[in-house]
Amino acid sequence: MEPTNDHLTPRQLESRRENARKSTGPRTAAGKRRASLNGLKYGYYTGPHTMEQSMLLLGESPQEFHAFRDSLIASRQPADAIEQMLVEDIAMLAWKKRRINRAQQGLQLRSLEMLELARHRQVLEVGRETADISQDEVLKSGLRRARQSPARFGEILSHLATLKAFVARQDYSQDISGVITMLYGETPTLRGAQIAHSYRELGEQGVDTEEQRALASALKIAIEEETRDVMEEYILFLQEHVHISPALRDSALAPVHPEWTAIVRHEYTLDRLIERKLKLLMQMQRARKIEERAEAEAETRAEKQKRIPFLKNEPERLLIPKQNGQKANRTEPESEAEKLLETRSDGKNEPETNRKTNRAKFIKAREGKNQP
Repeated sequence: MEPTNDHLTPRQLESRRENARKSTGPRTAAGKRRASLNGLKYGYYTGPHTMEQSMLLLGESPQEFHAFRDSLIASRQPADAIEQMLVEDIAMLAWKKRRINRAQQGLQLRSLEMLELARHRQVLEVGRETADISQDEVLKSGLRRARQSPARFGEILSHLATLKAFVARQDYSQDISGVITMLYGETPTLRGAQIAHSYRELGEQGVDTEEQRALASALKIAIEEETRDVMEEYILFLQEHVHISPALRDSALAPVHPEWTAIVRHEYTLDRLIERKLKLLMQMQRARKIEERAEAEAETRAEKQKRIPFLKNEPERLLIPKQNGQKANRTEPESEAEKLLETRSDGKNEPETNRKTNRAKFIKAREGKNQP
């Protein structure tokens, strides 16, 4: 049994106090937020405060989510708690889909970063291999035959610039054998041999005659052609190993990452859930509107019946016969002319001959009635 504080020696008590001062837990606000999520497993029953903390840790704005949810609620106008729950579920699913889109963009950006890092690492490896070449190998084969690297191209261009400066000053007294050996090694190329021979001959004879000036011009052209060839090789090297072309950048955006399949499946699941919940919400709202419309029509009919109660007995009142010399509301025609008028006003289509005959009878009956 572990001794209590009463049975501890002063040294043990001081040691425990010292250890307690070291294990105080997180002290900063960010550390306390992270520690508050240590017991979180799925987050299905987390409160809004924990959800906001998760959004902040993921680099999202809780205020933006609340504004999006409020706009969706204002657009769909839920009428009860069930519709409110469906709208909030749709808002959360749409927010998760936005998060999935961020993940896709993150994978693409990560691919671009890895491409740039790979290019930079490749240049460093090539430069390191070139730097590891011994001087004896360089003197034997020359820089023009060495493996391509930025440092190699820099050395070649530097030596060619030295030769070009000698020719521009018409200084042919310098010893360029070391430069030629560094450039072309023990067995120079055809152009390297031409440059060395022309420079040596001009150093011995000078540039006084026309033929010597033509030789100096040919030497200058040979050095410029060699410089241009080296620059073209350097540009191709940069395009192949250093620079990232638009086509290569676009190819890095292709969905070849292993996590793309899971992301696409999750996005498809979210789309289906949003579609189902939105369809259910629209069905509930449509049924509610139909029910409200039916109730409104029933209330309107009941109100009309309260305001005009005599319409219920109107058919019986119209069929009451004449009593005590009073005229009924609906009587039989008293003459042949009224019968004809009633026949014409019943809305039926009668032949043209019948209409003419009835009109003649009507005129004759009216004239006979008007006579004394």
